[in-house]
Amino acid sequence: MTHAELSEAPQRIAGLVVPSGEDLSKRQRIELALENLTQEALARLALKFAAHRGDIGLDEAGRKVLEAGDPPLTQITRRDVARVFGDDLAGERSTVEMVERYFVLSTPLEGMFGNGGRSLRDQIGQHMDRNPGDWSVEFLFGEIGAFDCSRARFAALLEDAVHPLARSGEHQLQTVDALNKVLARDGYELAQESDLSGHPIFTFRSLVRGVGGRPKNLIFASRGPKPEIGFADAINNDIVILSGEESCLIYDRPISSNGLLWSDLVAWWSDVTPAANAASLGARLQESLASDAERKLFATYFKAYRSTLGEALPALLPQVYLHYDPAVVKTLRHRLPLPRQRMDFLLLLPGRQRIVLEVDGKHHFSENDHPSLNVYADMVSADRELRLAGYEVYRFGANELVGEGAESKITDFFEKLFRLHRVGR
Repeated sequence: MTHAELSEAPQRIAGLVVPSGEDLSKRQRIELALENLTQEALARLALKFAAHRGDIGLDEAGRKVLEAGDPPLTQITRRDVARVFGDDLAGERSTVEMVERYFVLSTPLEGMFGNGGRSLRDQIGQHMDRNPGDWSVEFLFGEIGAFDCSRARFAALLEDAVHPLARSGEHQLQTVDALNKVLARDGYELAQESDLSGHPIFTFRSLVRGVGGRPKNLIFASRGPKPEIGFADAINNDIVILSGEESCLIYDRPISSNGLLWSDLVAWWSDVTPAANAASLGARLQESLASDAERKLFATYFKAYRSTLGEALPALLPQVYLHYDPAVVKTLRHRLPLPRQRMDFLLLLPGRQRIVLEVDGKHHFSENDHPSLNVYADMVSADRELRLAGYEVYRFGANELVGEGAESKITDFFEKLFRLHRVGR
C-alpha cells in the first residue's frame, strides 16, 4: 500500500485521520493515528475495517471488546438455546448459507466426523442439509464456536434462525416463545420489531422496558413561540400545527429499530432544506437552545461522539415540544393538559428506548424568584408519568454544565448511558 493510499483508505473506511509526511513510515503514521484512541474507539474502528474487508475474525475481536462490560450470554444458556432447536437450526433455509454469514467454515474439521481434510462447510452441508438429523444444533454450535463467540454474533444467528424465511406461522411463534424462556435467564429476549409480508421479524435485545407504540411525529427545535398542536385526523393520529409552525422543525418519517440516528436527521434535513448539510442542521438546532448550559451539553455531545460513533451516533433533539406517541397519550389521557409540554433534549435509541435530558435552572423549583414546592411537585409528577410510560429521565443542574469540569461530566454521563444501551455496538 502506498503512502497516498494509506492516508485516504482509513478516512474513506472509518474516518481515521492518518498524518501525512514522506519522512514517516507507514507503521509510524498508523501508530500516530491510533495512539489517542480509547479501547472502545479502537474496537469501533476495527468493526468498520472488518465490514470493509469482510474479516469475521477482526469483527469478532472488536465486538468482544465492546461487550466486555455487558451482562453475559452464558454457555449454559447457549447450550439450552441449541437444545430448543434440536437438530434443525435453519428450518426452510440452508444451514450452511445461514451459518457461513457469521462463522469461518473453510477450515478442515477435526474430531469424530473429520476425515479427508474436508472443510467444516462441507461437513455441515452433508450432516445438516443433505442428511438432516446427523448432527444436533448443540454439536454444530461446538464446531463453529457459537458457545464462545460474541453475543452480537450469536444474536444475529438467532435472528436468522427465526426469520420468516426459515420459520413461519405457529412454528416460528412457538420457537420464539421457547427461546425466550431460555434467554430471559440472562436478561435477553427476541422481540418483534417489524414485519415482512405479514410475518413477524424478531430482534435480539436486552429485557429492558421501552416505550410501547411507535413515534409518529417529532416537533422540536422551536426558536419562537410554542407551537399549538391539533388533530387533522384523530382516527389516524394525524396532527396539524395550528400556529407557530414556522418556528419549529417537524420530523415525520418512520423511525427504524435503530432509533433516530444523526445520519437519518441529516438526510431528512437535506431533503426538506435546499443546499443544506450537517453543519447547517447543527447551526439550526443550536438556535433553539435556551441557555449556556444547554449549549454546552449540545456542543460537547457532538464534539465527543460525532467522529467516534460515526453512522451509529444517535440524534440529540433539542426542545422537543411533543413526542407524539399514541401509547404515551393513552397513558396520560387522565392528566390533560400534558404535564410536560417540552423536553430539553430527547434521544431515541434502539429497542424503543427514549431518553429525556432536562437541564434545570432555578425556574424548575421556584416561582417569582422564591422557592416553590408546587413548582417542584409539578416537575417530579411529570417525571413519574414519563417513567411510567417507559421513558428514562435524567436531570442536570444548569451549574453542572458550565465552567471547569463540565465537559468531562457530560462525556462521563454519555459514556455510561451508551454502555448501558449498547450504542455503537
